[in-house]
Amino acid sequence: MSLDFIDGPKLKEILAAGVETLTEHKEEVDDLNVFPVPDGDTGTNMSLTFQAALREAEKASDEVPDILEHAAQGALMGARGNSGVIVSQFFRGFAKAVGKARKLGIPEITKGIKGASSLAYQAVRKPVEGTILTVVREAGEKATQIHAEETDLISFLEKVYKHADTILEKTPEMLPTLKQAGVVDAGGKGVIFVFLGMLEALKGKPVKKRKPKEEKAEIISAANFIDSELDLEEISFQYCTEFILRGKELSVESIKMDLSPHGDSMLVVGDENTVKIHIHTNNPGLILDYAARLGDMYEIQIDNMAEQSQQRLEKMRRDQSPQATKEIGIVAVVPGEGLQNIFRSLGVDEIIEGGQTMNPSTENLYRAVMKIPAKQVIILPNNSNVIMTAGQVGELTEMPIAVVPSKTIPQGVAALMSYSPMESLVNNQEAMTRALSGVITGEVTFAVRKSSYNGLSIEEGDIIGLKDGDITCIGKDATQVLLDLLSASVENEDSFITIYYGHDVNEREAQNVLEKAESLFPGAEVELYYGGQPLYFYMFSIE
Repeated sequence: MSLDFIDGPKLKEILAAGVETLTEHKEEVDDLNVFPVPDGDTGTNMSLTFQAALREAEKASDEVPDILEHAAQGALMGARGNSGVIVSQFFRGFAKAVGKARKLGIPEITKGIKGASSLAYQAVRKPVEGTILTVVREAGEKATQIHAEETDLISFLEKVYKHADTILEKTPEMLPTLKQAGVVDAGGKGVIFVFLGMLEALKGKPVKKRKPKEEKAEIISAANFIDSELDLEEISFQYCTEFILRGKELSVESIKMDLSPHGDSMLVVGDENTVKIHIHTNNPGLILDYAARLGDMYEIQIDNMAEQSQQRLEKMRRDQSPQATKEIGIVAVVPGEGLQNIFRSLGVDEIIEGGQTMNPSTENLYRAVMKIPAKQVIILPNNSNVIMTAGQVGELTEMPIAVVPSKTIPQGVAALMSYSPMESLVNNQEAMTRALSGVITGEVTFAVRKSSYNGLSIEEGDIIGLKDGDITCIGKDATQVLLDLLSASVENEDSFITIYYGHDVNEREAQNVLEKAESLFPGAEVELYYGGQPLYFYMFSIE
């Protein structure tokens, strides 16, 4: 089979095939994460970002420039996590490099891949080799090297794909953390799956279409449900039902199939041990009864959306008055009811539920920003995988946006303590960013997979302690790991220690931890708060 170029309809077809292939293999990409902690996995984030690009591309005309422009905009708005942001830059760079070309032949695709790589490198402050950036850059260099001698498009793309795949296998030699974990780069693997799907479609392999219900479940985030503007007359399912399910050998796909007849706007993501479920339904009891047969439920939340919508409409009317406008507003990404209340008490205007395992999209952040009646807005990501996403919001509005690059909840709290409503946006951004370095963050969670890190042998289910994101200690008991982590982190007996306990820790256990910490560090001031965060038994800050 020979092919000279790709036209608009074919472009839509192969993009759909690439997205479908990635989505089919997203769990495989998720499992390549170096750290065994529960987080916003690369495969899931890339899949959601590509799906957002595809949705917009399918709305476009059959003209190549229009398709690429729509896809780039969709990827920008739907970008989740650092990998998603990089993917959005690939789309934008490809579209810019191709320009107004009506068909994509070998010369146009070569320019496009080079342009995609160039813009993505510019978007990352400190590019690291051995990542998705390297894989795409090498693909562009291979395309440049062979484009003049190739006449058949499929043969050309196959050689580019094989070279990129070879480079992916070499990423552990470029990045020590990958070699130590014994994996290739997750982002690079994700883009290889997209390449593979597109190439197979060009060869004539039929594109498998997902069921509409499943597609909807994949593309809507829990944050969207909270932030979206609901029309009272359009609410078919009244109760927003959301919880975390933990069990053994859970099947995400089976849960989707079983729940889909009982509501809409469904989100089911996770793995065989932990699944996040969100569904709009008229019978929450039925959903909870079903889940109770599969395992234990945590962080259960049921909201009446009709009532919420009415309250939002009333708030919007109040906010539209000139007196409601403030100089600077603050948006923060925060998991857990207790932590959210703490952030609100410190002056945050809009909270987005999210963080680990649930990275908000650019659109989620943009909507939160636009809801605040303020002239300028500060965003606190509070997660390293949300910082790049937050950085894209400024491209969508003329309103001045400042991102304070907080990587953890304790850093976010420290930043808010340095905020002054009397200072300018720039001065606040500088002061809040400086405050981040003045706090040590500790986190206690569980390992979601077997791994090895810094000489530590980690088994699935082990309790692990992280100091400023670095795995420091492991054990079988969350309390003991917390105390070991504190001992490894406290450098000054006069330190100020703040401990936040999570949703899976009861108050009695937490009080016991407080007493032990006070006994262990008699010279320190120790405070304890309910955070309610999922997945992390404890978080703490040391100042």
